[in-house]
Amino acid sequence: MSASHRRAAVLALAVLGCGGRYGGAPVEQPRPAKRGIDAAALPYQIVDARTGKSVDEPAFWTRLAASHAVCVGEEHPNPHHHWVQLHVVRELIKRLPGARLALAMEMFQRPFQGVLDDYTARRIDEAQLRSRTGYEERWRYDYGFYGPTVDAAVAAGAHLVAANAARELTKKVSHHGLESLTPEDRAQLPELKLDDRAHRAWFDALMEDMGGTSAHSQSKPEAKPGEAKPGEAKPGEKPAPKPSPQHGDDGEGEMPSAERIYTVQVIWDETMADTSARWLAANPGGHLILLAGNGHCHDSAVVGRMKRRGVGDAISLRAVIDDGEGSVAEALARPINDFIVVLQMPPDVRRATPDDKDDK
Repeated sequence: MSASHRRAAVLALAVLGCGGRYGGAPVEQPRPAKRGIDAAALPYQIVDARTGKSVDEPAFWTRLAASHAVCVGEEHPNPHHHWVQLHVVRELIKRLPGARLALAMEMFQRPFQGVLDDYTARRIDEAQLRSRTGYEERWRYDYGFYGPTVDAAVAAGAHLVAANAARELTKKVSHHGLESLTPEDRAQLPELKLDDRAHRAWFDALMEDMGGTSAHSQSKPEAKPGEAKPGEAKPGEKPAPKPSPQHGDDGEGEMPSAERIYTVQVIWDETMADTSARWLAANPGGHLILLAGNGHCHDSAVVGRMKRRGVGDAISLRAVIDDGEGSVAEALARPINDFIVVLQMPPDVRRATPDDKDDK
């Protein structure tokens, strides 16, 4: 199998998990400003995604504080989205004094819950947290995007929850399918609902947006002599950035089919929903905030799967930068979240593009 085919399949997994269009590949992700993620704060307004109407802030925060679970979406390399997550956590901490709180995170995988417990209890420091969870290898986005939010939660006495599926499990499924799992592997899986029509329609639409499912499950024709190979730049063109594998897929082995990509997507969603529902069941009256990619944080993904597990009031929100080019209208045209946080970019600031380089 060619390297270009592997890259295409890995890109499909990365984009689906992360929620769609991004400002750049992970290898070119922007880092938080030196003053921390607070430097990414922007003016904002709240919009009810179902009606398109503005919501005043007091009503918005009251609604979030009354819910059992709030899923806050993100484009993984977008620092403004991470500031929204930090802001939500801080505001709910203020509005829920003395409540049992949890910060659940897609960025940490279930087998490492004990490490998060050690960090919450201050038995280890940040360096040990990252080392013992394999953060750099398993997630790869700059920890500075998440560190302030994690520490704000810990300082408030919140429980950190490793919400995601183990890398080893999803890697096996993406390469070899569910049928390759051993009984021990299957014991790690939550209940999987693979026939949700709304979720499958969302998945198929996104795959089609990326060029069709065949682009990720069939071989492409070999290039003729002198032509660029599929996925490679033509002479004189800048090579496309190579995606950094996320969610535990390292791009090796058999190219995933569209069905396997979908199965892995469902495993991520169901695992995060199951982890969240279990914490809430063990902590009656508790409140959970889940940080996850936009591709997970919507009606038919984690939120709907939480509700199927008995979480009575789970809501989702996502941040959208008003780019003046229809980004907000697009999000409202097919609403799949409860709220949209519309961020206003200052007119003198140019939005990042895929060609922007990381200042290291």
